Amino acid sequence: MPSLVSAVDRAIQILKAFEAKDEYSLTELYNLLGLNKSTTHDILNTLCQHRFLLRNKETRKYRLGPTLIRLGHLAHEQIDVRRIARPFMEDLMRQTAKSVLLGTYYNGRITIVDKVDPVGELHVSAVVGQQIPFSAGSFGRVFVAWKSEAEIDELISKQGLTAFTPSSIVDPALYKKELAKVREQGYAIDEREEYLLGVKAISAPLCSPQGITAAITIVGFTSRSQNEPSQATIAAIIRAVTEISKQLGA
Repeated sequence: MPSLVSAVDRAIQILKAFEAKDEYSLTELYNLLGLNKSTTHDILNTLCQHRFLLRNKETRKYRLGPTLIRLGHLAHEQIDVRRIARPFMEDLMRQTAKSVLLGTYYNGRITIVDKVDPVGELHVSAVVGQQIPFSAGSFGRVFVAWKSEAEIDELISKQGLTAFTPSSIVDPALYKKELAKVREQGYAIDEREEYLLGVKAISAPLCSPQGITAAITIVGFTSRSQNEPSQATIAAIIRAVTEISKQLGA
């Protein structure tokens, strides 16, 4: 059995205790779990700093916080969207002979949660679990495009626009023009190798009643096809995301 990191293990024990009860005091937690009082206090403070837990100032009791709740919702959404999207991703792969990626967005980063690669074909490498910055080509733009002006400004201010290649958009005004184009047409294209040299992509959002839940991206090598995606590819990805979004309840 692999060794455990004791501090992380204790934090998980504390979080799992809330499966049985909504609120705990410090005394209740260290007695329940048999932990040192000082250690328990430090772990609780850390969890509160990251809003995994919240502390009621009047009762001094702890309860689950918004970060943990949000991550739980994300995990549920990812499982559901993967199940629904998978057959459509396989169809897109067969139609285009290119890799198809499914990504979700949180805190300025896209996480690849599923992928389908063409069998026997040279394809763009991507790993499930890999994280990509929001400014990475078309994938990020479909998540950012429908955010408010204030949210976009804050995102650019805090995380910046990275120059991954010489073609990357690093000017905020130009980036916002690209976002406006995405809102107008409903999908994003990276035909200029903005994120990876030799690679182009087209991305489109998946919607649920909560908003944009995920996005699908078709990626391929620039040398193997025309610079811009064909009308057939655009139509195929729009059909796919429309149907997936319907099944997600949009």
